[in-house]
Amino acid sequence: MLRITLLIYAICCITVSKAQSTKVDQERASVTFVFLDGEVEGTLSNFKFEGSVDLNDMRSSLLKGSVETKTLDTDNWLRSRHLRSRKYFASKDHPRLSFESLSIVSSGSTYKVEGNLTIKGISRSVILEMDVRDDGLLLSGMINTQDFDIDIYEDSERNKVRFKVVIPLVEN
Repeated sequence: MLRITLLIYAICCITVSKAQSTKVDQERASVTFVFLDGEVEGTLSNFKFEGSVDLNDMRSSLLKGSVETKTLDTDNWLRSRHLRSRKYFASKDHPRLSFESLSIVSSGSTYKVEGNLTIKGISRSVILEMDVRDDGLLLSGMINTQDFDIDIYEDSERNKVRFKVVIPLVEN
């Protein structure tokens, strides 16, 4: 009986130890986006992670992070500057775009992450798909920029954006 108790204790310690040692590599994290019409794609950087990741129980993780809107880059200096302007992302007034998870639910080999996405001070509920990989987390989703008071195109369908967030994990 003592051996079984010690074995259970050892397994619990290993599990807790692994959960506590999972850290996000903020320097290598990335956010990419592409408008569905394929004409504009780009990146956002200066990722800041404030949550916690428990690889043993992803449901208890908190995915909370942000990127700087002034880092928006489309490989076209003039277009990037225009998108950062007050008319669109208003990066001076709203320096960070943020996300905070509310729930993480297993969905087969992936997870559904429901949370609040905040752009230009406007928060909307979004559902992201998340894959847990050997080297980190991959989240993907789609939004319509008009939901955040960003009307880039007159046609609503052209304002749909697919994005990916890569969150590299490292062990202590």
